[in-house]
Parts: sequence; C-alpha cells; structure tokens
Amino acid sequence: MTVFVLQKTEDLVKKRSVRKIVSVDERLKPFGQISMPNEQNSVVTQTVQNEDTSTEIQSVSPPPLAKVELSSGSEHTIRMLNVGPTGTMVFDPAVIKVSPGDTLNFEVTDLAHNSATIPNMTPAGSDGWKGLMNENFSVKLETEGVYVYQCDPHLMMAMVGIVQVGNAVNLEDVKKNSENLKKNFVMNTDRLDSYLSQL
Repeated sequence: MTVFVLQKTEDLVKKRSVRKIVSVDERLKPFGQISMPNEQNSVVTQTVQNEDTSTEIQSVSPPPLAKVELSSGSEHTIRMLNVGPTGTMVFDPAVIKVSPGDTLNFEVTDLAHNSATIPNMTPAGSDGWKGLMNENFSVKLETEGVYVYQCDPHLMMAMVGIVQVGNAVNLEDVKKNSENLKKNFVMNTDRLDSYLSQL
C-alpha cells in the first residue's frame, strides 16, 4: 500500500513540474483586449496580440439611457437603499417625473439615510425639504422644475436623486450647478450626469 501511494505522489509531482522557465517579461507580455472609458465618455477598445506589437483601436460610445416617462398617479414612493438597481447608496427610483401637486413619500428601507434638497438645485420660489435621519416623510410638490436632492451622510458616495415636476424649467441651471456638487463625490462621479441625461 505504501509503495502505491508513493508512486501516485511521484506521478502527481511530475505532472505539475515546470517544463519551461518563463521570464517575468514573457509572463507580463500583454494580449487580448483592454476596454477603458476616455474623456468623452466613450469606451476605447485596444487589441494587443501576443507576438505582434500592432494594435487596433476602436472607439465605442455607450448606449444612451432611456428617458424617464411621467409616473402615473398622484402619490409616489422613493426608497432609500444601501444597494439598489443602480448601485450602492441610492434612491429608488433615482429619477422620477411627476405632475404638479403630486406627493413624494420617502421610505427608509435601509437605515442611516435621509433626503434633503440641495441649494441652487431646485426651481426658483420652491420650498425645499429636509427629512430627518431614519424617518419616513412625505412632501407635496407644487412648483414646476427639476429638484436635486441628497442623502446628507452619503453625499460623497453620490447618493443623489432627481425629481422633475411638470416642465424642466430650470434644467440648464441645475446642469450648471451640478459641476460644483460633483466636487463632493469620491465615487460614482458620473452618477449625477447619468441621471440628468434621463430627463
């Protein structure tokens, strides 16, 4: 029995032994495809072949996001989530279009969240809101325009949401002011632009 086990062990060692010594340069030689976003937000694909240094560069734009349609009904629920359909630390839905006079119900699905409008990111003459941490609350929106709101403790993670009430009368101002807001993001830096593109 001992001889049999030793023979099997020897066979395994031979199968796993290195037959060719490969240098570090050979192991690190690139091959395959590399896809990276560039400054214009399109994806650049670069093909690198094993034996040849020639490359093929192809630029592909990401598909445009669908525009958000007007939500039906006069009451709408927005959940505050640690993980949701659009990533981590999100409001769901993140972008919503409603009619003037509709009510938004903010629901604390996961703890440690709130919802508060951002100065200079709401229509002129509108009342903003500031919900308390870990508490559900409702707000009725009468003034037309785009409202951008945040979760105060998770702003650096780009936990923001957008409500369009009626016509987007202040959209250009919101886009302009979004540049300053994005300076607070340490991750998900393109999230706000993505949301705004859906209006």
